[in-house]
Amino acid sequence: MARLSICFDLMLILSCGTICSSALTPFSLEDKLQELEVRLEAKIESKNAQLEEKVAQLEVQLELNNELRLDLALKVKQLEAKNVQLEEKIGKLEAKVEQQDSLFKTCFSREKNERTAAATDSVSFINNQSDVAINGLPSSCEDLKLIGHTLNGFYFVMGPVKMESVYCDFTKLPSDAGFQKWIGYADVKTTPVHFYVQRNSSFSTQDTPIPFELARVNEGNAMDLASGIFTAPRPGIYFISFAGVARLFSSVDQVDFYSRLYLNGNLIGSSNVNQNNVPVYLYSPVTLQLTLKLEKGDRIWVTINYYGEYSSSFLYDDGSHSTHFTGFMLEEEIVASL
Repeated sequence: MARLSICFDLMLILSCGTICSSALTPFSLEDKLQELEVRLEAKIESKNAQLEEKVAQLEVQLELNNELRLDLALKVKQLEAKNVQLEEKIGKLEAKVEQQDSLFKTCFSREKNERTAAATDSVSFINNQSDVAINGLPSSCEDLKLIGHTLNGFYFVMGPVKMESVYCDFTKLPSDAGFQKWIGYADVKTTPVHFYVQRNSSFSTQDTPIPFELARVNEGNAMDLASGIFTAPRPGIYFISFAGVARLFSSVDQVDFYSRLYLNGNLIGSSNVNQNNVPVYLYSPVTLQLTLKLEKGDRIWVTINYYGEYSSSFLYDDGSHSTHFTGFMLEEEIVASL
């Protein structure tokens, strides 16, 4: 009897399991369908977002392409305008070349006629040569023409004292008006001359060239520091300047202080500082500026002198460099240098 009861219970349990399984199956399929719908919607949204992003990128690219197209169109217009300008320039250059060719033919024809005329009168030709045949230095457009120059332009020629600038028109004869036009003097020097020297200490010796200790500039090596003497290496016009600080001192008498510039031992210029109020204790600047015509070998120097009883005056200087002696050649007499 017990076995029959157990079997019945088992059959009852299996029957209930089958019924419950049949009831649960529809609920699981519906959930699955909803889950699939959610996933599909998510994928669709994700794909839409990707497509929208791609569309935005394409719109940006299209905008850039439009800007590039406008840029290219502008550059094309600029190049076309430049091409027009170049064509105009080429046209002008071609016209200029034609003009030069015509001028050259005229010059050549005139030169040929002159040579023919010169060949028939060689004696006259020799007698008409200027200094170019003597020292080799052309002094005019005619001299330049004689030594073979044929191109119009600006030239340097030797004047009576200095180099001069002239414009030569070789399309004309020497006797024609406008064959030579004087422009002006040329600043030509055979060698540069500049000096600027200083002291590092005070100086009190009278009637003696002031020596210097520091050369800021000594182009041409014409200034001797130890002796304080400048020697002109070339003839010409020079500018000379001296500046310093005089210390005047005396307890019993007035003081006069002089700075003096000498040329070959001859006094050329001086500057003076005077103090009458006793006792004297004064610092004062002294200066000299001169423009001189010097010959080669001329010597320039500066001295100091002071007067006053029991005076102990001197030219003051220290590391601050209060003493300055400078000079340079403004113009050179080229003829005298050659």
